[in-house]
Amino acid sequence: MFLTQHPLLLFLALLLWYALLPGGKGVAAVPQRKPMLCLLLWCALLPGGEERHWRFARGAWSPQEWLMVRSPRFPHQGEWLQEEESIANRVPPPVEDSLQAYQERLEGPDSPRTYVSMVLAGAVCSRRATIQATMAFEYRMAPLLVLANDLGEDSQGNPEYREHWEIVLYDQGINVWHHEMREGRPYWSLAAFLQAPFAANQPHRLAADIERTPKGHRLTIRCGGMVFGCLLPQLQNEYRVGLTACEGVNRFWDFSLKADD
Repeated sequence: MFLTQHPLLLFLALLLWYALLPGGKGVAAVPQRKPMLCLLLWCALLPGGEERHWRFARGAWSPQEWLMVRSPRFPHQGEWLQEEESIANRVPPPVEDSLQAYQERLEGPDSPRTYVSMVLAGAVCSRRATIQATMAFEYRMAPLLVLANDLGEDSQGNPEYREHWEIVLYDQGINVWHHEMREGRPYWSLAAFLQAPFAANQPHRLAADIERTPKGHRLTIRCGGMVFGCLLPQLQNEYRVGLTACEGVNRFWDFSLKADD
């Protein structure tokens, strides 16, 4: 077993287990120190081939492990709708007689009200990492994986994206969008793309490999047997990972993170 071959990581794992024990003594006797202790140990425990997996079925995951993040583009604070085996973004109710007209509204004028995003509470700080999620879209778009540099705050102190990258799945391919702030305003540009058909209402496994190189991080994206990638020279050595639903009804069944030294 990996931890038994690395005494330091074994010690940190035991310390984390001890800190989470109910009614423990020492560091665990001060409840408010537990979350901070978990975050401090996150980067030490995750490297070394360890993998974490979250299944979004009802009662199978803890929202406290995640941080809800707003987009600087939209005033709307989105939320997740818990389903039996998955989560979906909560969207405005239909008022149209046509399902297609409703779906087009969600992708167009009402798209800001479909946006919801979250990242893991701890940062990734390893040289190589892989994130994966099983996702689907009801009409044409646009569930995605997100990589983010340091977060900012909105006027109410809520976490808000600054520079980040979106790996977006839609019916005609996958886009990688680079988002940043210029003179206090959101700006985004296309960093890479793949043209390929992806079916609606069908689960797709989207994966991203992130590897630190002398020229910056190298991003490799895999989905449906297809592979492409690009360089992310602006991505920090410590970054956050997560997922976003937007521009229509999206679903996520799971998310995984594997980090290596």
